[in-house]
Amino acid sequence: MMMNEIYVEISCGQIKFIREFFKEYEDESVSVKLTKSEKIKSVFLVTTNLSSDDTVRHLKNVFKETPHGTALHYAMRVLE
Repeated sequence: MMMNEIYVEISCGQIKFIREFFKEYEDESVSVKLTKSEKIKSVFLVTTNLSSDDTVRHLKNVFKETPHGTALHYAMRVLE
């Protein structure tokens, strides 16, 4: 199975909660590593066999299950 490496940028006023959650996150579909972090943005390298769209959808669904997941407003996009 071919693994994709996808860079995902997440922007949020309270980025530390997202950064802490995804910093070393891993499940059966994705492996996530923090690569860069600024004031309100973090970039993560996601290793997965999902497509770009499915990767973003999966990460959003995973974060939605956390205590901050429904409270925080954030944007997530794939960097080309």
